[in-house]
Amino acid sequence: MDDLQRAFDLRHSSDRERLAGRAAAALTDATAAADIYAGLPDRALDLANALRLKALALDALDRPGEAVVDWAEARRIYAELGVAEGAAECDARLSR
Repeated sequence: MDDLQRAFDLRHSSDRERLAGRAAAALTDATAAADIYAGLPDRALDLANALRLKALALDALDRPGEAVVDWAEARRIYAELGVAEGAAECDARLSR
């Protein structure tokens, strides 16, 4: 399996784990996905999406101080890419 497919699988696994209430597992998968995407060219949107899932997991684990770092980075990427909905969600999370 190549890195791109692995990151894709991890990102979607993170979302499934989060929706099932398993925030720690979601965090592990989202972190691994973000790490892979960060090393791949032209995957900024995928990286932002993985950072969003990481931040959601950190929020669910009551670790907002750590989540804010990922919300801010995801927001920067979404804004740079012109993804208004993603940037708006990040802004809402950052303003809490």
